[in-house]
Amino acid sequence: MGAMELSQRLDFGSFEAAAQDPEDTFDELASLVDDHFDITPSPETPLADAGLTSLDRIELAIRIEERFGVRVDESVYEACATAGDLASYIEERAQ
Repeated sequence: MGAMELSQRLDFGSFEAAAQDPEDTFDELASLVDDHFDITPSPETPLADAGLTSLDRIELAIRIEERFGVRVDESVYEACATAGDLASYIEERAQ
């Protein structure tokens, strides 16, 4: 038998990612914020009033990208008024 790529030798069939529940996305986001910034947001928590500094927002953006695979920049923070809006943004774009 000739050399085969690992992906050719392992047949997992078709794989389709299951859609995540928006509440699960918010819960994961809230947990991430609470764990790293000691803030417990609700879906209605205004991002502007969450107490995150500009450096915190950068760190949060990095953690969101690592966890969800979604890039977040200042324009996203400006467009998302609440923590729930940010979770919805992540949900819509998650890989």
